[in-house]
Amino acid sequence: MLIRVFLARHRWVYWLVAFALAGAVGLMVHAELRNVDAARAAWGETTSVLVADDDRAAGDLPSVERRDLPKALVPTAALQSLPAGTTLRQRVTAGEVLTSTDITAAAGPVGGATIESVVVGIIDPLARGAVVGSRVRISSEGIVLAESGEVVSLADEIVFVAVDSADAPMVAAAAQASLASILFVP
Repeated sequence: MLIRVFLARHRWVYWLVAFALAGAVGLMVHAELRNVDAARAAWGETTSVLVADDDRAAGDLPSVERRDLPKALVPTAALQSLPAGTTLRQRVTAGEVLTSTDITAAAGPVGGATIESVVVGIIDPLARGAVVGSRVRISSEGIVLAESGEVVSLADEIVFVAVDSADAPMVAAAAQASLASILFVP
């Protein structure tokens, strides 16, 4: 009560305290901004790279924007330009730095495969729910022909699967004889 009476008689003290508190908050904000600038400078040089604008699926045309990022955060295979006629080899999400493994210039199903793999087309009526990017195994008559593979493209009832090049001849032979089955792996 005594403080209230004092402040009612001496209005300038009230405003002095208010300005002092505002000044203290301003100084704290300025110090934090200086810390942010110091942290940004600690990352070192920046480089301009291509970043995905939005989520895109394998086989889509890439939608990108150029961003300057600290070199310490940029992958070594990051793209600084986009070659003509490229499509996405795999799914990318918004804000993801595009690398050379994300894109391909090869047309058709082979565009979604890695360099070490071979793409085989399989007709499996039970694989209707396949989606590009699904991890799979290929079997025939109870024998696993390819331990690992990935669905890279779909066309009508054909499911194109990228498998290891050593497994590809057996998978192709089973697919030709309509004996190949696609097993989905979680």
